[in-house]
Amino acid sequence: MTKLRAVKATGFRGARFELPLDFTKKCRSLAIFGENAAGKSTVTDALEWFIRDRVEHLWKEDCKLDSLRHAASKEEELSVVEVQFDGKDNHGAKSLSADLKTSTSFPDPSVGTLVDELKDDRMILRHADIVNFLDKAKGKKREEVARIIGFDDITKFRDVILQARNALQKDPEYLGAKQQAETLQGAMIEITGQIVPDRKAFLELAKDLVAPFEVPTTITDEPTYAQAVDEIRGLGSSAEKIKAAERLNRLEQASKELKEALNEVAKLIASYSEKYNALAEKRESVNKLRLSDFLTKGKDVIDDETFANDECPFCLSPYELAKLQTEVGQRIEALSELQAKLNECKTQKDDLLAAIADAGQMAKAIAKDYADLPDFSGLIEDVNAAVQPLRDCYEAVSNSFIALKVFALPDGITAAIDKLKNKCDASCDAAQQASKKLELTEIEKRVAEVLTTLQTLNGHVNAYEKCQRTIAIYESQILTLSAVFDAFIPVQNNALQAVLDPISSDVGKFYKKLHPKENVDNVRLSMVGDEGVEFEYSFHGKETQPPRKYLSESHLNSLGVVLFLANARIFNRRAKFIVLDDVVTSFDANHRRRLLRLLKEEFSDWQIIILTHENVWFDLIKREMASSGWLFHEVQSDDDNGILLNHSPSNLRELIQQKKDKEDVTNDLRKLLEAILKDICFALEVKVAFRFNEINEKRMPEELLSRLRSTLSSKSPDLGKNAVFSDLAGSTLIANLDSHDNPEQIVGGDIDVLLEDIDKLVDLFVCSDCHRMVSASAPVTGTKAVSCRCGKLQIPWKT
Repeated sequence: MTKLRAVKATGFRGARFELPLDFTKKCRSLAIFGENAAGKSTVTDALEWFIRDRVEHLWKEDCKLDSLRHAASKEEELSVVEVQFDGKDNHGAKSLSADLKTSTSFPDPSVGTLVDELKDDRMILRHADIVNFLDKAKGKKREEVARIIGFDDITKFRDVILQARNALQKDPEYLGAKQQAETLQGAMIEITGQIVPDRKAFLELAKDLVAPFEVPTTITDEPTYAQAVDEIRGLGSSAEKIKAAERLNRLEQASKELKEALNEVAKLIASYSEKYNALAEKRESVNKLRLSDFLTKGKDVIDDETFANDECPFCLSPYELAKLQTEVGQRIEALSELQAKLNECKTQKDDLLAAIADAGQMAKAIAKDYADLPDFSGLIEDVNAAVQPLRDCYEAVSNSFIALKVFALPDGITAAIDKLKNKCDASCDAAQQASKKLELTEIEKRVAEVLTTLQTLNGHVNAYEKCQRTIAIYESQILTLSAVFDAFIPVQNNALQAVLDPISSDVGKFYKKLHPKENVDNVRLSMVGDEGVEFEYSFHGKETQPPRKYLSESHLNSLGVVLFLANARIFNRRAKFIVLDDVVTSFDANHRRRLLRLLKEEFSDWQIIILTHENVWFDLIKREMASSGWLFHEVQSDDDNGILLNHSPSNLRELIQQKKDKEDVTNDLRKLLEAILKDICFALEVKVAFRFNEINEKRMPEELLSRLRSTLSSKSPDLGKNAVFSDLAGSTLIANLDSHDNPEQIVGGDIDVLLEDIDKLVDLFVCSDCHRMVSASAPVTGTKAVSCRCGKLQIPWKT
């Protein structure tokens, strides 16, 4: 299992500039405090987007990717999230451009595999998600538990399982993947006499194909494959001629495959049109099919318990819901024969759409890859001319089926297909003739042939692996559904209860630790009836359910949190880290402390990230968890810079370097000087005027500098005469009395001068060896001086 080593977000959500989180080599746990709307959940959102390609609470209409870029990001700037997991080279980056194009990079493919495996783990709990499960209907709870354990599609009664299985078997993506896989298998057999199922087999075959050429490099992996290909290209007298022959060979192959694809489209159009139009031309059949669709959707509403009142969900007239459910089912059954015919047409329609899409992709690939060959401009013109008719045909098939209208073949599609097929034949001949004119030597011909084979096979294998992944996903679900079909309910109940028992064991134990000596006991998840899952518990000694019957909001939140923790511990395959984002809003102080101790006792070897906007809770975390090696950060946000980690000098200096020469850094310089002066004044016990509460933190640089100079005049007079103090006092930051709110803008060389002065100030009080501040609490024995921690930097100091 894995933990987080570091996370960094830039230009993402609330982070305009770099927001880096370093969990150290020990992958420590971390707590982050930030006021409401400070943007601390940027950390959670960044992690969720990086791993799951979406942020669930943002994935709504007119939101989604638009919401991920910082509002002030410029057109040329990327929004970037970088994540480093524990282990060597276990990191990656995901970026989002201004036109909302996403790109991901991993130094090692294994990182991509890790991220894919993390997608289904339970890692993030937000406050809004805590009671979602508790408030679901019993059937929905069953669906959620089934999802957690990987039985996503075992969610309905026997007939619904059958429908789900059939739907999966007829899914266009699944059928398209199978069809494409079969086509690719045929192509691979035609090229090599065998099916090449994956990259490993491809590399082995490539090794055999390359062996006769006795090149220096032996193919063992992707880099050596690329090297060997380059070495083969150099075997002939003219690498350019070989490359030209290789392209012509590939063009010939692509033209053949496009013609075969177009033949398949024409064949499927003919068979689909005949069968579908025979159904769509009958108005009575169309009306019945529309009624069947309406009744099916209505039945889904009733079955899913979305509507629970004893009245018709369509017209709201009083009606016994169970009776209505039965009657609707009977009417759907009566229309089943007609629906079966439509389903058969749907399968044909999906096959046709997949064939049109494949032909269109092939056509666009030829237009893109060979547009620079002047002798084949006629092919490119016909290819481009056929793309729009193919698109029109795709839309006509899809739209007519959705509307249950007769399918009319778009004008020009037949002529375009026939013309392009003829051009493909002509291009094959032309490519052969052009290849002969290159007058390649025998060795060059062999090189061109093997390179063509490798390039073509390489593309086929990549596409085949993608198809196989899709097929595997579908077939794993189909097999699961088939296995339980004949005895659905008992198998479902036994399987789910077997999972619910260990969950219940942890949930009950964790809940008891949060609420000891209370009148709620024996909390567990149980199968209820034939199809439901519900929390049961003992309340004042009486068995009852559901949770909302008696439990307070605080108890419900506790139940939601412990359920998340139990699921993470039992079912997470790769993630050994969890993020708790503002989850204790309704917890009182005692329960918050118990939650922290639960985490210490039961999750001591896990990495935990807690985000909160509550000062009291954050202070409690620090007191309870500091001894366990936790890290603590505070975040702040402003309109200019977005969310930043607490204003430490190092963070502010990095920010100034990023913004310098691009944006106004005057306010950032003030904050940097203010932070350094605060650290110096604290270390030297400089006295300032008393102020109440948070106002005490709001000290302007001129006040701090003035009080520091006053202290030095009595404690270390010679040091107090250093020119840096007068230089800083005369700077724009100090001289402008309104600098805290509206400082005069500092530009150009003045920025460098101020940074130099600030560095001089730091050098007076910070040791270059131990990097610690000289402290009034560290007197040097036998002298009138104080020192840093290591003692190498000392300054005179009168006691």
